[in-house]
Amino acid sequence: MRHQDSLIGVCLIAFCAFVLWLTTGFDEVPAMLSQNVPPTFFPRLVLAIIAALSAVLVLKGLRKERQRHERIERSVFVTAAIIAVAGVLLSFVGTFVTLCLVAIVLPLAWGERRKHLIGALALGVPVGVYVVFTLALGVRFPAGRLFEAML
Repeated sequence: MRHQDSLIGVCLIAFCAFVLWLTTGFDEVPAMLSQNVPPTFFPRLVLAIIAALSAVLVLKGLRKERQRHERIERSVFVTAAIIAVAGVLLSFVGTFVTLCLVAIVLPLAWGERRKHLIGALALGVPVGVYVVFTLALGVRFPAGRLFEAML
């Protein structure tokens, strides 16, 4: 491999293949709880997207020369921390509030200062997810413990 991106892409594709194999062992969900899609649909959809983007990474990496990076950028650690906190927040405040918060905090952490674009992202991402998943696909997301306690 001439470039590190190609190696990372191959590792991601191997990971996707392994996780895809794991999805073959998912139990069937009763029709009453299926929400119109089988339990393997969304994991496999995400894996297909990751694999396709990884293939692009491999192909682009084949065209590049080898690079040396001495240290990992601070933004990588900040992004990982935001994702970890978002994973914890999901169970407490639910999907849509977490999406809003991530859509605000992540661009700020990456240095974006145009508040109108951050606001549009913070509104557009949750609305888009709601339209696609809840209205089009009929999937209900959990509200989170905080909102369940209020109801």
